[in-house]
Amino acid sequence: MQIEKIQFEDIRYNPEISAFETLIRIHDGAQGYSYPVHVTAPLHADYGIVTRGLAEAGRRAHRHGKPALRLTHAAQPAHAKAPTPPAAQTDGSLLDRLLGKRAA
Repeated sequence: MQIEKIQFEDIRYNPEISAFETLIRIHDGAQGYSYPVHVTAPLHADYGIVTRGLAEAGRRAHRHGKPALRLTHAAQPAHAKAPTPPAAQTDGSLLDRLLGKRAA
C-alpha cells in the first residue's frame, strides 16, 4: 500500500468526547478510501498537532483498519470527461438575468 494523498473533510470538535473528528480520504494508487477518525485533545489544542494526529489515525486505519469501516470510492477512468453544466448555468449568471442584462 502506497498512500499518495490524504485529504480532510471539515474538522469539527465534538465536546461530548472532547475530541476533534473528521472524515479522512486516502488516495492509494488509483483507488480512494475514506475513514472516520478522531483525536482526543482540548478545544484550544494547536491546529498542527490536531491535523498530524488525524492524519496518523487515518494512516493507521488504512493499514490496520477493519474493512467494514472502509468506504471505497470508485476510481475515475482517465478518459472520463467532466460533467457539463446545466444550460441555466451556461446562459449567464443569475445576477445578470435579474438585472435584465440577459433574457431568461
